[in-house]
Amino acid sequence: MARIAFVAIFLACFQHPFALPSGPNRNKLVVVSFDGFRFDFLDRNITPNINRVVSKSTVAQVVINVFPTQTFPNHFSISTGLYAENHGVLQSKVYDAERKKVLTYGYDLWHYDDSIVPIWILNEKLGGVSGVSMWPGSDFSYNNTKPTHFLLYNTSTPFKERVDVGISWMTDKRNPANLVLLYFEEPDRHEHAYGPNATQTNAQIRRVDDVAGYLMKKLKQNGLGDTNVIFLSDHGMESVAKNNIINLNDFVGSNAKMYGSSPVLQVYPVVGKEDEVFNVLDKKSKELKNFKVYKRNDIPDSFHYKKCRRAPPILALAEPKYAFQDLYENIKWYIEYFNVTGDGPFGVHGYDPETIKMHPYFLAIGPMFKENFRAPKIFTVDLFLLFARILNLDTSGIKQDGSFDRIESIVNSGALKLQNFALASHL
Repeated sequence: MARIAFVAIFLACFQHPFALPSGPNRNKLVVVSFDGFRFDFLDRNITPNINRVVSKSTVAQVVINVFPTQTFPNHFSISTGLYAENHGVLQSKVYDAERKKVLTYGYDLWHYDDSIVPIWILNEKLGGVSGVSMWPGSDFSYNNTKPTHFLLYNTSTPFKERVDVGISWMTDKRNPANLVLLYFEEPDRHEHAYGPNATQTNAQIRRVDDVAGYLMKKLKQNGLGDTNVIFLSDHGMESVAKNNIINLNDFVGSNAKMYGSSPVLQVYPVVGKEDEVFNVLDKKSKELKNFKVYKRNDIPDSFHYKKCRRAPPILALAEPKYAFQDLYENIKWYIEYFNVTGDGPFGVHGYDPETIKMHPYFLAIGPMFKENFRAPKIFTVDLFLLFARILNLDTSGIKQDGSFDRIESIVNSGALKLQNFALASHL
């Protein structure tokens, strides 16, 4: 009954949204994600365009992302404000025990709970126009709604062409977008094959920096200089040597199946072998000290993971600089696609969010943000509420794990007061 009441209230919010300013008076926001862009990549002296923005923007000194520190969970946390245990996208490959099926990229993976509303959908529901380019999870409808403008994931689409598409959405004469999200798969893809410290990775860092400069130039050229722009990432990257791969199958044999990807594996023992599988993994973890294993109820609360009904009975987590046997399959792909030797090192991410090398970067520029400000720490789950505040979107009735109070310090107080006055006058 309580759930029915919640849904009724939730739908009522959408049926009677705040009537927000329209057209040129509506705040504009562009969110740009460079996958795998670690916080310290800005210190390599190869990102002149992004560094040029830094002096005029708010920069986070530390970004605490969500566990596991992988692409799908974190992009969905950025866009929903929920931890993985609440949005259900635990990894890119998840075994759903209730449905008795393996979930990969598809509708079911992203629809753990029908009440979940990504920011691009909330913006549409409350009168805005969203444009989403290749952002994980944006292929599907939520609450029977899709963004007005969208571009499906296609790695062959040139990066600058993606920017041009985003600009065209914002300058569209019939439906100009006030919210645009742009996802770029680099430097992550090359980091996996070559490691985060390789020359090839640095080339991709330069490539996305060029994209950042191109975006800022195009915004100005198209009369969109008042746009709020956020550059961010989902996670960092750790270097893993080939001889640091742990094969859990050597310990459990055919007594368990495993899903997910290093350094996090979901372990499902065959019926009747639950204790045996855990005990042998626990023993080996204490002997080798290069991975940890948890029963579901013992998974650390700080991971915000175990309360999800998709959480496994046993979770294996490799220590930083280590990975599990699934990496062998990835190496085969790296050899084929990137023509590498397969000797490593390789890039791996997914470790505890407190691990420094898992930390991404964040910087924000525009009228809603402070200039030359250093935020000591921000949390990925707070970003949804930040986006909503910039866009004047009412989030009441929407479940949240984030806190606007925690991130409010980065907002230009003068702009916030004007925004609050405009909103109050409009109600």
